[in-house]
Amino acid sequence: MFYKIMKVFVTLYYRVRHKITVIGENNIPKEGPVLLAANHKSLHDPPAIGISVKREMSFFAKSELFKNKLFGAAIRNLNAIPVNRGKGDRAALKTSIEALKEGRMLLMFPEGTRNKDKKDELRPLQEGASFIAMSAKAPIVPVAVRGNYDDKNGVTIIFGQPIYTDELRKDGLKRKDITKILENNLNNLLNGPLHLDK
Repeated sequence: MFYKIMKVFVTLYYRVRHKITVIGENNIPKEGPVLLAANHKSLHDPPAIGISVKREMSFFAKSELFKNKLFGAAIRNLNAIPVNRGKGDRAALKTSIEALKEGRMLLMFPEGTRNKDKKDELRPLQEGASFIAMSAKAPIVPVAVRGNYDDKNGVTIIFGQPIYTDELRKDGLKRKDITKILENNLNNLLNGPLHLDK
């Protein structure tokens, strides 16, 4: 209930403050586990992506955000998963895999950090997203955030075709192979024409 109420307020804020165009939202499976893997441009990315999809989603948040008890409780109720950045956080990995196995949707930023350059360029991807998706037998939906929130044209959020990791694994592909496929798909969404069906 808290998630739904907050989503209404956040949606109203972004409609007033920023221009967001959404393309390809129908590419997200309507049920079952889904890992959304997005490029990371801004602190606005998690809420902007969250209001662009119909389903509830979980997401990683740096552990420092949970030090404030009130704020920490609020984002936990928004399905945030605390993670210690720069360390092998096994607890966060376990929680995220369990969330997917429960049929939930999880947002990750496989670049590992924000790319503060205003150009739509992708940093090399880490393999964590592929590892989590493969462990949970979940499809990965690549998500491209194009543009800049405060520009006149705003941002376009593009959801690409799902990458079915379970099928690729059966074909003998490894984590690094699936990461490369994801990287190629994200680059295509970031640099290709906006031709997907809305």
